[in-house]
Amino acid sequence: MSSRGTVRTARHDHPVRPTHLIVDLGGVLFQFDHATRLRRLSTVLALSPARVNDLLWTSGFSADCDAGDFANAVEVREHFRAITDFAGTDDELDAAWCSAFRPDHRVRHALELHRGSLRLALFTNNGPLEEEVLRRQHPEMFDGFEHLLFSHHLGHRKPDPVAFTSALSRLSLSVDDVLFIDDNPDNVDAARCQGWAAFQFLGPESVEQVTGMGGPRCQV
Repeated sequence: MSSRGTVRTARHDHPVRPTHLIVDLGGVLFQFDHATRLRRLSTVLALSPARVNDLLWTSGFSADCDAGDFANAVEVREHFRAITDFAGTDDELDAAWCSAFRPDHRVRHALELHRGSLRLALFTNNGPLEEEVLRRQHPEMFDGFEHLLFSHHLGHRKPDPVAFTSALSRLSLSVDDVLFIDDNPDNVDAARCQGWAAFQFLGPESVEQVTGMGGPRCQV
């Protein structure tokens, strides 16, 4: 159930000054286009986009990758091949699987504006294949991030509340230490109801306008 109706601005006797800006990957740091990925996979697998979606997403395979069911990218590739009968190279597989992601350098520049006052962390629902391939293909997009929280390391995906508590534990932070930006309103609502100051990403200006002075949270 959405918590949007319960979101209010928290009141504090003293201003809360977060120390960390945490952002999502797909849909924030990278533009995300699942339809493009389906078309690319459809071509390399010689299957219809609908069939590709059924095999890799409706089946739960992608979610299992994100949740840490596979130890590394090698295991993801092995299961991908078993599911789809793909006989191409690893490079072809990697390129097709990650074709949904396109770096948004405007967002990267906006994040640089905050590096003097906020430490940067990434918090994303993605598996070991995305982590390996995107960091290899686009290392400049991850420069300056002190922490890269991929859900497969946490064992839980947003908007599961446990994902947020696990992320804070990994970072050794409290809820008052963080500002969070995500393009998915369900993730934003879930973060707020865990006490995070959270904002929905609507474009690079969403990052530029973060001031480090707190934001909307759920009242307990």
